[in-house]
Amino acid sequence: MPQTASNTLIELGSKLLKDICASPRIEAEILLAKASKINRIDFYKQVFHIDRKQEKIFNQSIELRATGMPMAYILGKKDFWSLTLHIDKNVLIPRPESEHLVERALKTLPEKSFNYKILELGTGSGAIAISLAKERPNSSITATDISKKALSLAQHNALENNVYNIDFITSDWYQELKKMKFNSIVVNPPYIDQNNKSTYDESILKYEPEIALFANNKGRESIYSIIKESSYFLEPDGSLIMEHGFDQSKYCQGLMEEFGLVNIISTKDYNGHVRITEGFLKA
Repeated sequence: MPQTASNTLIELGSKLLKDICASPRIEAEILLAKASKINRIDFYKQVFHIDRKQEKIFNQSIELRATGMPMAYILGKKDFWSLTLHIDKNVLIPRPESEHLVERALKTLPEKSFNYKILELGTGSGAIAISLAKERPNSSITATDISKKALSLAQHNALENNVYNIDFITSDWYQELKKMKFNSIVVNPPYIDQNNKSTYDESILKYEPEIALFANNKGRESIYSIIKESSYFLEPDGSLIMEHGFDQSKYCQGLMEEFGLVNIISTKDYNGHVRITEGFLKA
């Protein structure tokens, strides 16, 4: 069977991706590693000969990436916190910025051995809920999502990471939670203005679920609903920790104060943007 040298394919792939990403060679190597089942680092040690079947898979992956499809959807996985998660088109790709949400939650839940009750609203792939479950293994975690397909993927990710202390519930925010109470509510809601789609990255719009990105009322609709109802689902001294847009911290702070939360603070993400606002229910 005819074969092609790995370095030739990497060079060709790099050229096709040079206008799409900041690191075209690295991405070409990653995609060839997936197609050929060879460790990417090994490409630096020697030249491999790739058979036609593997080359076809590689070329298809390059074509998808060249159209703007995110790498996580092509690879079917994404690293987050200490996890490797399965990702598909039904869920938002976890962002490194959201790891800051996990950090803030852990700071409000300091004891590993304590049986905290934690709620994540809109869990998607399960990235945040599973990360918290790993770090606080004695806690009871509830993770909700309106999408049954997203919840199915999140459940799969939990099992793949040997996490069994999460209860997954199909719910539109708090709707199916009845009178449950939590020590912490963690959420990364849709917060981009629905009317600003035309100014947003077209490749993201094309592939990621819009329900996880956009909201009405200048991107504030979900934020408002979540903060307004939060005090009914928090234990005394319980925290609401919310990711939001870089220009929405003042809005979140004002709402939290209006609906009975105290000790409200906003913190910056790894890029220096004010991205997380949290408040506590007064004891």
